[in-house]
Amino acid sequence: MLYNTIMVGENLKEIEASKYFNTLYDLDFDFLVNLDRNTSNIIFIDSTNYKKEELDDWLYAFSNIILINNSPIRAFIIKGYSKEENEFKGHYRIVSSYKSPRQLTEEIIKNLEKQLAKVSGNTEEVIEIKKMLILSMFYDGSIMILGETGTGKNHIADIIVNLSPRGTNNYYSINCAAIPENLLESELFGYKKGAFTGANTDKKGLVELANNGTLFLNEIGDMPLNLQAKILSITENEEFYKIGSTKPQKSNVRFLTATHKFTEEHLRRDLLFRLSAIRFEIPPLRKRKEDIKNIFDKILESKGYLLRFEGLPSKLKEAFIEYDYPGNIRELLNMIEEYLAMNIVIRKRKKESNENYINLIKEDTISSYIAGGIKYKEFLQRVYKNSLNAVLKERGEKLNYDLKKLSEEFGLTTRRIRDLLAELKDQSDS
Repeated sequence: MLYNTIMVGENLKEIEASKYFNTLYDLDFDFLVNLDRNTSNIIFIDSTNYKKEELDDWLYAFSNIILINNSPIRAFIIKGYSKEENEFKGHYRIVSSYKSPRQLTEEIIKNLEKQLAKVSGNTEEVIEIKKMLILSMFYDGSIMILGETGTGKNHIADIIVNLSPRGTNNYYSINCAAIPENLLESELFGYKKGAFTGANTDKKGLVELANNGTLFLNEIGDMPLNLQAKILSITENEEFYKIGSTKPQKSNVRFLTATHKFTEEHLRRDLLFRLSAIRFEIPPLRKRKEDIKNIFDKILESKGYLLRFEGLPSKLKEAFIEYDYPGNIRELLNMIEEYLAMNIVIRKRKKESNENYINLIKEDTISSYIAGGIKYKEFLQRVYKNSLNAVLKERGEKLNYDLKKLSEEFGLTTRRIRDLLAELKDQSDS
């Protein structure tokens, strides 16, 4: 379960939820403090029957208790039959509309489910990303998305925007690596008429256009350092200068950034701290191959096909799983398109084949006997033991040392897995 919902108010009683309270005063803070901290909890409060002072007092106490206890609990204050409003207050959001409280609440939950469904996969890394996306609904500061090319950084940025308090405001995106420096500056900051040859009219830049909205700077690690200094100025005082202007302009813009170059060589240190208070780290596909089946099925379902990954011929399944995907999800999507068009997958795995590994082990086995007199049986037992420990260490960390899951993968009893883990720990401690 990625999150639980808690409903407060008569108008929200019919909505499916983990818990329901008739009034705000029935919702005890001790109950909130004792909720499971591994799961996000979202409270929906119908504010129809409460005075502003009552709500303010409760929200003040709520924010402080949640902060002190470091609990992943957030709240939506729902104002039905009211003027359109979407206000951000840190641990809670105030959402007003001419719609009914129930309709408003159902729309928020539907949008959340829709956005989370866009993130394919069930590995631990993907689950953590989804949990962060849920909490990002209540965060209005800068977010940096880290990941290799093709991991879906743009995709995550779009989801963050769709869930954010600014989701209905202007949203612009620009790839800093795809535009020359002189053009990038004018695209971002705009220019005044006569600023340079050909500047026949004033031009608004994306920073100005995204006022009160969001600007996504993709591949910011490729942005020239002098332009990064201008972005820093906006994050500090919400001011920027158009090219050719001596008068600063205000812009309340939220920055989302993405890069695969997360080093001070490519990013100013001061800007790095400003833009990366929250970081989403997208793992490469080669490190979460369990998700390939899920992504494959989702893509084919979206295209209207009945075929699923398990229905592929064994050689094709092997080709999809064993390939290393230097282009990550983008390359997997291309491979799926290739299969749908040609019924084959041409890409070769980059790893050495098993035959090559066996030949290397054979040569090392014989060399060890000739050079050191190590018997073949002893050497091969060492190879087996070291290989087993290496796989156990990686899969153990991946599966949070779940004995049942490890037992299933290794084909060993849980007792044997427990003993092997104990031996592995002793080796690392010695």
